[in-house]
Amino acid sequence: MLCGEENDSLNYTCSCSTQPWAKEYRTLEVCLSLNASERKSIIQSTLNYQFDHPLGMLQYGGLPHRKQAPPDLDPVGMTGFHPLRHFGETAPGTIYVKNEGDNPSGCFKDRETLMCLLHMRSRDRHKAVIYSSGNAAASAAFFARQAGFSLVTFVAGDTYHEKIDYIQKQGSDVIVMGDESTNFEEGYRTFAKLNARGLFARQGYDNWSVRNPFRIHGDKATALEIVLQLGRQKPEVPDYVIVPTANGCNLAGIWKGFKELNDLGLIDRLPRMVAAGVRHANPVAKAVSRRQVDVPQQCDLSPLDEDDHIIGSTIIAEEGYDSIQAAKAVLESDGFAVGITRQEVAKTLIHFLEKESDLALRESILPEPASLIALTAARKVQERKTSQEDHRIVSIITGHGLKAKSPLDELLNNRPELRKRTERLIQKKKQKTNATSMEKGHCFHVNASVRTIRPLFNHLNPNPPK
Repeated sequence: MLCGEENDSLNYTCSCSTQPWAKEYRTLEVCLSLNASERKSIIQSTLNYQFDHPLGMLQYGGLPHRKQAPPDLDPVGMTGFHPLRHFGETAPGTIYVKNEGDNPSGCFKDRETLMCLLHMRSRDRHKAVIYSSGNAAASAAFFARQAGFSLVTFVAGDTYHEKIDYIQKQGSDVIVMGDESTNFEEGYRTFAKLNARGLFARQGYDNWSVRNPFRIHGDKATALEIVLQLGRQKPEVPDYVIVPTANGCNLAGIWKGFKELNDLGLIDRLPRMVAAGVRHANPVAKAVSRRQVDVPQQCDLSPLDEDDHIIGSTIIAEEGYDSIQAAKAVLESDGFAVGITRQEVAKTLIHFLEKESDLALRESILPEPASLIALTAARKVQERKTSQEDHRIVSIITGHGLKAKSPLDELLNNRPELRKRTERLIQKKKQKTNATSMEKGHCFHVNASVRTIRPLFNHLNPNPPK
């Protein structure tokens, strides 16, 4: 992507830039070259898309390696799309939620994980390694169990313990890097060094971290589903799409999907993309404010209010490893970025549980803390509109609160009746989740250093889940 040359490296690296950030950020892109027949086929697959199909999002012809899907895999995508009738009733326009918590592991990362899995199978590999703040790792562990491949997961020390336990229960070994003060970026820099030095590739592991350029192709299908669910007779485009943004890959991928649909002539306009993040901890917002899309921006987290850390490592970001493409998406779409605080997130959670309790219970919707940021931003966008026009705002619910019970409880500290409501929603979600028992993966706590991790990883010999 940086140099324009073809690249098929086993660890998704490119040596065209000597900048230190190029060893960590996604620098490769997967471009589809389509002839007239292929374009026609993709258009037809879009128009024929069904929301109860066993292939799920793999119905869409614009996804690479679709034929590599293993049999009996839970379908990904086809997630719920719901108007919030009472949440924003005092302001003009309509807020919709795209509930990615409906995906098999309970989050949007399943779309990205599936694309990594298909590409790995095309390479005839059977082992993967991933670094994640929780959701991507939980998703990868879920699919490792379903598809029967080996997975080693790296997480930072500040990851929710519920997510670490979930990953282990899916059968993945987990390497926890550093202590509770070790944030995503600190751990990822070490992981990126190990990847750049070829440790994973030499042992036959496919790297499913943010560097993997196939990830964002999974997010394209979110855009496709939004336009089909919004327009019952023909595809329709919302006015705003609000995405919880830290690394930026989801926003970049959804924008890629809208542009692809526009290029195919399936839609005739594009939405405004809104990056919603924690105030003072959103590198995409910083890049947008400076209109800087050539060099990634870093956030100084020292001004971050201590209370805001409760929102969690999944959304607090010093760096965003897809932030260049995400910032481009926001600026190209004439969008903007919104900064949110812990107090605002707590108010949104309370408001949602009070105003949309029937919908939440019926559809098993419990936004994780990162998703509450997008809902908060949706209300801000709605309230800033001075006209009474019926604008349509889509807020992406990136994942279910199943794996974030502790922070949700803290946000509802003074509302025990609402904490009971979240418990009901979590229990209902657990009943829907495939809970096949299996051997629990091992968990290793190590320093976030190459010297410590390399010998440990060299001696790991994980077996595929049974």
